[in-house]
Amino acid sequence: MRDNQEDAPTGKRRNTGAFTFLSWAAFGTALVAMFIGICNLNQPLSVQGYYAVCALFLTMSSFVLQKTVRDNKEDDDLIVSVPSEPHE
Repeated sequence: MRDNQEDAPTGKRRNTGAFTFLSWAAFGTALVAMFIGICNLNQPLSVQGYYAVCALFLTMSSFVLQKTVRDNKEDDDLIVSVPSEPHE
């Protein structure tokens, strides 16, 4: 469940602007630092390329995974379980 979900119906944002900036800044800094490390790696270009592609794939898959987990959790909270009827 997202933080501050109770604030959603009032029209308030769930995160402050400062927190949003901090999260994007941390993500950008980590991504840039990782690619600086890959560029400074003393390995052939093919090895550097392999690490770069793996890093991009990991970054993309982490976004998709967090969205999927969040959406499934919200769906579970919204779905009303219907009592099953006894089978005859």
